[in-house]
Amino acid sequence: MTEHDELHRLRAELDVLDGTLLDTLRRRLDCGVRIARAKSRHDVPMMQPGRIGLVKERAARYAAEHGLDQAFLANLYDAIIAEMCRVEDAEMSRQLPAAEGRR
Repeated sequence: MTEHDELHRLRAELDVLDGTLLDTLRRRLDCGVRIARAKSRHDVPMMQPGRIGLVKERAARYAAEHGLDQAFLANLYDAIIAEMCRVEDAEMSRQLPAAEGRR
């Protein structure tokens, strides 16, 4: 196998992993929309600091157990959580008129 062949194979593998990562992020955001709808139905506030702490702790444990940089995963999860909060907030704002109509 030539250097070019090996790099091509490895990059193809990386492309598949990137696709999986992006699909997983999309599914996570879709789940956030469903969570926002449930929160709206049950009058639960969007911000749940205890849940955020749990998610961050789990990411830190995962990093430690798998030899990953904890700061990297903390930064990654900060970005993911910020986007989840934005998505949930937007969805809950859309749900608000419907919820008020049920009262």
